[in-house]
Amino acid sequence: MTSARADGGAVRTESRGALTLLLLGGLAAWLGVTTAGQHPHSAFDRVRNRDRTGLLIPNWKFFAPEPAQHDFHVLHRVLTADGTQTPWEETTQITPRAWHQLLWFPHRRREKALFDVCAELITLMNRPGLEIIRFPVYRVLRDFVALAVRDACAGQEPPPQGFQFLIARHTGHDQSGEPDYVFLSPLIPTGQAS
Repeated sequence: MTSARADGGAVRTESRGALTLLLLGGLAAWLGVTTAGQHPHSAFDRVRNRDRTGLLIPNWKFFAPEPAQHDFHVLHRVLTADGTQTPWEETTQITPRAWHQLLWFPHRRREKALFDVCAELITLMNRPGLEIIRFPVYRVLRDFVALAVRDACAGQEPPPQGFQFLIARHTGHDQSGEPDYVFLSPLIPTGQAS
């Protein structure tokens, strides 16, 4: 009986060893394919393109193929109750960078979201025949500006009639160029935005 147990135990140990070796080999292959998939050359994208879900072979590239070379600024003006237009003012300011933001910078998320919304709106503008004001990305930006206008005009009687917003594209820290004004909204009645 002792020899039968020893043989059965040896078979189980060998099968566990083969299973472990197979699992480690598969994990090593996955790690190799994932690492190769991070290379910027498009030839390395072939394997990742076979992953239709995008879950098996992650894309951990930290930089876009064409990094952004500009900032978007959102400006607005208000049509007061007496019909006067206020001068353009920035809806949000881009936060100046400081050393402590290497560790903690929660406001960057809002700036990034605003950048993405503006970029999406401009992408839609390049498609002919679309009515921009019907798209959710336009409504998100409209409501964002409406909130800023509502806060700035709180307590004014009578309330303003409406507002407009403008997207300006600028080179960021390079102050030598003039901004491009890429989108001007129609006049939005104050009660229309939610």
